[in-house]
Amino acid sequence: MKAVVKEKKTKGSVVFKEVPVPEINDDEVLIKIRAAGVCGTDIHIYNDEFPYWPPVILGHEFSGIVENTGKNITRFKPGDRVTSEPQQKVCGICRYCRQGLIHLCSSKRSPGWGMDGAMADYIKLPDKLLHKLPESISFIEGAVIEPASTVTHALIERGNIKFGDFVVIAGPGPAGLIAAQVAKACGAERVILTGKHEDIHYRFKVAKELGIQDILDVDTQDLLGYIKDNTGGYGADVFIECSGSESAISQAPDICAKNGKIIAFGLTGKKSISFDWDKAIAKELNIIPSMSSTYNSWIYTLDLLYAGKLDLKKIISNVMPISEFMQAFNLIMERQGLKFILIPDNEYKGY
Repeated sequence: MKAVVKEKKTKGSVVFKEVPVPEINDDEVLIKIRAAGVCGTDIHIYNDEFPYWPPVILGHEFSGIVENTGKNITRFKPGDRVTSEPQQKVCGICRYCRQGLIHLCSSKRSPGWGMDGAMADYIKLPDKLLHKLPESISFIEGAVIEPASTVTHALIERGNIKFGDFVVIAGPGPAGLIAAQVAKACGAERVILTGKHEDIHYRFKVAKELGIQDILDVDTQDLLGYIKDNTGGYGADVFIECSGSESAISQAPDICAKNGKIIAFGLTGKKSISFDWDKAIAKELNIIPSMSSTYNSWIYTLDLLYAGKLDLKKIISNVMPISEFMQAFNLIMERQGLKFILIPDNEYKGY
């Protein structure tokens, strides 16, 4: 089969090449990939800014069809439409695993960086991670459930967004657009989405189509003034950082009201950044980093989809054959488009 492989530890070194079809054991499922999403993590791996174990097939966001099952598998059968959580290899005995926080296990390896991932014709996974994909959800949408679940984990499980909150979101990319929808579904009174001047013609337009009306261009508009004017001078109850931009992160202590929350899941790709720690202490800010997803966050995401409160279709800007992965990577690095979906070449029929 053909796959997108990060071959060695260096910037770049990602190729589209022939590799063996995975062989499953008695407790695994072989899945034929129908759609694979490109994540910011894939770009960080390409740029050598995220841990990984080469050679490794990239990609952890996907949907597909069960092709074959090991003899111990009873929950799934060939033909089932599925998507999957990413926490494939965990120890099961550390205190994080024992508390159900398997995404924090130090031994964790996930598809796309710790073991072979989904930018290929096939992937193998244990059935415990799989979720059935209803016919009402397309394969392309199904490939976006994983990133959406990282958002519900951050906002619902970690951040506890609540009714009446004044929320500011930095970054109108896929994560920011999903976060705005989730915050509204949680009952936030106001949701302010911020971006740069280059986002006006496309990303801001998509945001408006999703019903997000409060949108600010931080290159030309006074964000702090706007927030103060609309909160009686207090500041935002919640600041959600999705951009990974140092300038956005450094503004967080000024944006937030006292005892406000900073929910952070935008990776910067840097070892250190500038942040006013003393101001955060003086304002008793709650700093809430968030990484990956949990079982519950997948259930929240699926429930929001079923309830019609989460639209993943509009987040998808480009659907391309997997062989054109480098074009997708370059467009993402140039901040073009939104969510890119790769389709195995033998399944691609044009979109």
